[in-house]
Amino acid sequence: MHELSLVESLVTALEERARQEGWGRIQGVRLRLGALRQVVPEVLEFCFQGAIPGTPLAGAALELEEVPALFRCVGCGGEVPLGGRCPACGGPGGEMISGLEWEIVSVDVEEEG
Repeated sequence: MHELSLVESLVTALEERARQEGWGRIQGVRLRLGALRQVVPEVLEFCFQGAIPGTPLAGAALELEEVPALFRCVGCGGEVPLGGRCPACGGPGGEMISGLEWEIVSVDVEEEG
C-alpha cells in the first residue's frame, strides 16, 4: 500500500510549507493524480484522513482530479489512450502525454489571526 507513503510525504510537505508561509489551518487540498500511479483513490483518502489529525491539515478535505494515461500517436500526433489505437489514424501511441501526475493543484488555507 504505497498510498500511505504518498500521503505521509504530502502531509510533511504541506506542514513545512505552512510553517514557512505562516498559514493557518489548511482546509482543503486538491491533487492531480495520474492513472499510471496505480493509486486507489479510496485508499488514498483513507490514509489522508488517518494522517491529518494533530496537524495543520486536521479536518481538511482532499479532492482528487484523476488524469487518464494518454500517449502521442506516432503517425499523426493525436492522443492515444492506454492500450488503444489513435482514433484519427489508427496508429500506435508513442511518447507519454499524461498519466504519471502527482501534483498539488491548490491548497485552501485559513489565514492566521
